[in-house]
Amino acid sequence: MAEATNQSGTVSRFGLALVVTIALFWSAIAFVPPGLLHADEAVQWSLAKELSEGTPYSTHQDKFHGPTLATALLISAKATGTAPMDMSEDYLRSVVSVFLGLMAASVLILPGVDKGPRYVTAAFIVLTGGCTPFGYYYVQEMLLVTGFVWGVALWMRAEGSPPTSRWWLLSGAAFGFALACKVTAAAYLVFFLLALVLLRQFVPDRRWLRFGFGLVASWALFQSVGFTDAPGLKTWWVQLARSLGVASGRSEDTLYAESLAPWGWAAVWLAVFALARSGLARAGWRTRHAADLPCLVAGLVFLFHLALPYKTPWLLLAVFSLPLTLALPYLLVGGAGRMAALAFGLIVVTGMAKGPLSSHSRTEGLGFFNQSVEAVAKAYGPKFYVAVEGGHYWPLPYYLRRYPVGYGDFPQAAKAPLRLIPAHDDSRPFVPGYVALGPLSLRADHEIDRYWVLVAKGYESGFLVQK
Repeated sequence: MAEATNQSGTVSRFGLALVVTIALFWSAIAFVPPGLLHADEAVQWSLAKELSEGTPYSTHQDKFHGPTLATALLISAKATGTAPMDMSEDYLRSVVSVFLGLMAASVLILPGVDKGPRYVTAAFIVLTGGCTPFGYYYVQEMLLVTGFVWGVALWMRAEGSPPTSRWWLLSGAAFGFALACKVTAAAYLVFFLLALVLLRQFVPDRRWLRFGFGLVASWALFQSVGFTDAPGLKTWWVQLARSLGVASGRSEDTLYAESLAPWGWAAVWLAVFALARSGLARAGWRTRHAADLPCLVAGLVFLFHLALPYKTPWLLLAVFSLPLTLALPYLLVGGAGRMAALAFGLIVVTGMAKGPLSSHSRTEGLGFFNQSVEAVAKAYGPKFYVAVEGGHYWPLPYYLRRYPVGYGDFPQAAKAPLRLIPAHDDSRPFVPGYVALGPLSLRADHEIDRYWVLVAKGYESGFLVQK
């Protein structure tokens, strides 16, 4: 790899140990286990549950998310003998933590860098959860970014190899896995190819055939759930067309940014790598560097999401992960002071960004609610059931999974022992035969997704939702 030969400086073992020490210290004081499931996490559980019951992915109402995370969960369920109904929040997130480890392992194949920086980078990623709050969340983006990072890493490993090398095929296969995770990966792939045009000399040879074959074959395999759901291939294209409307703000599903703070911190994150790359020296920018490819791709992805109206913090995972995983090993060159400054800068940025990044779709109010529902169910007996009117927000199917639940309008809803009705304002409803409690807020810092909890009279004692 041409860029690797332009690295200069020596690697300080003391400096590497210092970087790991900083990461250990940061993880000890800053790591907070995720609490209740986010809406985005709970919808992935619902997809896996319905797949386990025989519902094809291509007919699922939330097929906008790819099938890979649900498939991984079902494989884990088979291996551990755990039914989807018995999966705790920690169990779900442990499945994703495997992919965090896989992303960290991608640094081990990077060429032109000593083993020490590679091992230290892998340890740094695991200890800090990828320097984002998303490292352990049960969301599709973690799998997408892992596949994409592996695709770029395998390409970097393949450079300099003959067109017949298996590395080109494997790189395409990793990108294909990312495409099956979510259609957003299609844009990321375009930016990767654009970065190659800007940084490399394009040579049309047989390596592109091997790369393309690996990409298409891998995408088809994972998108069709092991070729068991062929309509899932068509679903991907339908969702790609849908995503254009969502991302451009022309869909009712578009989510606009409540704050641009996450994007501001992502820009600072990229700036830290830019400074580590050049050291504020013009001469540093005149030479090719191994860190340029992943950093340029991350920068293009950042600008892409910054420009589009649709914004959720999950979209910044690739921006944080690409340079951290594939550029940091090449930047851990020099004395202990330089490496410690770099590690300190990264940890300061991720520490300051943690709050804004973790604010998306936080679930609120369900802790006491869960305990109360269990108490009412035990008191009421085997005929207990729940009615949720006016649709439902995604955490509810997970947290009410052990009880008979009806969503929307159905004949027995008016007689349910426990009813949830939308709270459009603070006017407490009066319903004969019920005590109105709440309102129950399912989403932090939002006036939407609130419900009045109607408990059949005689069973309201001990219910922990505010009266």
